[in-house]
Amino acid sequence: MVYGLDNWGNLVGVAGLVITIIGAVISYFAFRRAGKAREAAEAAEAASGETRAAIIRSLTTVDLERAVALVQRLKDLHRSNRWETSLEHYQPLRVMLAEIRSRHRDLAPELRQILDDAILNVTEIENVVTTAVTENKGLDRLRGFDSILNAIQSQLEILSGSIRSQEG
Repeated sequence: MVYGLDNWGNLVGVAGLVITIIGAVISYFAFRRAGKAREAAEAAEAASGETRAAIIRSLTTVDLERAVALVQRLKDLHRSNRWETSLEHYQPLRVMLAEIRSRHRDLAPELRQILDDAILNVTEIENVVTTAVTENKGLDRLRGFDSILNAIQSQLEILSGSIRSQEG
């Protein structure tokens, strides 16, 4: 007991050293575990981003195919002189194209321009058809819109193929 009282300071120092070493070892392993957790979180975030991009591409491709079908429907209505019925389809087509443009933010500038031009052309066609139907005149000159709609349809098909190729 006398030895313990005489060397109290040394015993406390040794105990402190042992506790410090144990704490350092525990801290080291906790740090390694935290590093692995951080790496796992980063990998999960990257996988989430890739999944989100794949879903956006798939939705965009489906919307583009629907837009192509709607353009075809408009062409059929024009050919059969069903101008009033065609007026029901311009606005949904424009909305669809605008949604595609806003959803797919990483489109190349030339592909964005295709969508912008298509929206503008559909708006102009709708304005002319609306005026002709409302005034009930000039309906015979509306036939020229098929070439514009064919160009829009072709460009949308190219855009769809471009986005679909990113999926693979």
